[in-house]
Amino acid sequence: MKLMSEEAFELSWRFRELSVELGNFRFSNWKELSPAQRKTIEDWEWSLLNASSDMITEAVGIVLDESEISFQKLQTSTNKAKRAIQTLKTVRKVIKVATAAVGLSAAIISKDPGAIAKNAKGLIDVVT
Repeated sequence: MKLMSEEAFELSWRFRELSVELGNFRFSNWKELSPAQRKTIEDWEWSLLNASSDMITEAVGIVLDESEISFQKLQTSTNKAKRAIQTLKTVRKVIKVATAAVGLSAAIISKDPGAIAKNAKGLIDVVT
């Protein structure tokens, strides 16, 4: 299945939302976070924001193997990640969600169907 431009835009928006949620978490928990934790979360925040931008640029030609992953599954995984960041209180878990989301965004940009499937599953596993 070829990811349509509308779907790529939707995913781009969702990765941007994840970036914003990480920023909200970082600022809401500023005093509780160590400088290293703040830096890690900020780094993933920027990675997701950049991935969002890259997805728009790379929208044409992103191909997904229909038997392994669908747009719906990608959409579900990013929705779950956003909700997880909003409700998680453990910094370690927020960082794990951010790490998995960055991995998924990189896999989509790389156009590697196997990596996309693996990282989408990884993101779902982290948030459930």
